[in-house]
Amino acid sequence: MREGCRSLLVILVFAVFAAPLCADVVPARRIVAEAEAAQVADRLASLGVAARTAAERVESLTAAEIEFFASAPRSVQVAGAEQDFFTGQSVNLWYESLGGAFMLATGIGAGFYMISNRE
Repeated sequence: MREGCRSLLVILVFAVFAAPLCADVVPARRIVAEAEAAQVADRLASLGVAARTAAERVESLTAAEIEFFASAPRSVQVAGAEQDFFTGQSVNLWYESLGGAFMLATGIGAGFYMISNRE
């Protein structure tokens, strides 16, 4: 009993002193020219991205990336489509839908077999 309490105490002390090692690292604030960021956001908006989404995308870029895209605005291109599976805005190809139906039927069949198998 005494050894178990001692071990628990050692783990507790280690956890207390090790907690700062897992602290979040806050990066330095990046310095971005607002004009360049606005130029990249405008380019995204001209390609059909919503203004709010464009601002969020530009916010996620690094300063070097913003500088690059501002210097070459034609390099900003839309790649892929925005998809939201929970509002029905996703587009599946025919074989993806067929594969999904097959996997669903296989899973239901395997579950039914496991439940009804009384050996």
